[in-house]
Amino acid sequence: MECSAIDKLRGPKVLDMSIFDWTTSLLGAYLLGAAFKLQGTVKWILFIIGWILFGILAHAFFGVNTMLGFYLGINPKPNRSKQCNLF
Repeated sequence: MECSAIDKLRGPKVLDMSIFDWTTSLLGAYLLGAAFKLQGTVKWILFIIGWILFGILAHAFFGVNTMLGFYLGINPKPNRSKQCNLF
């Protein structure tokens, strides 16, 4: 089974959650928050929490099993058949 470039990027994990996925999600939150010109720590914290909650709800709505959803008891553990290493 051949691993694509995205599969390799998603290989490194913490608590079985992809570091790449979290990084790109938080980068997207930062870019959107900057576009809305958010100011203040509390507004940023609430925005990031809302961003994560939106992601959880979107994955649940579309039936995508995630490890965070598994940890929260929302879905069963995702089936990961591919094992790709970055190097």
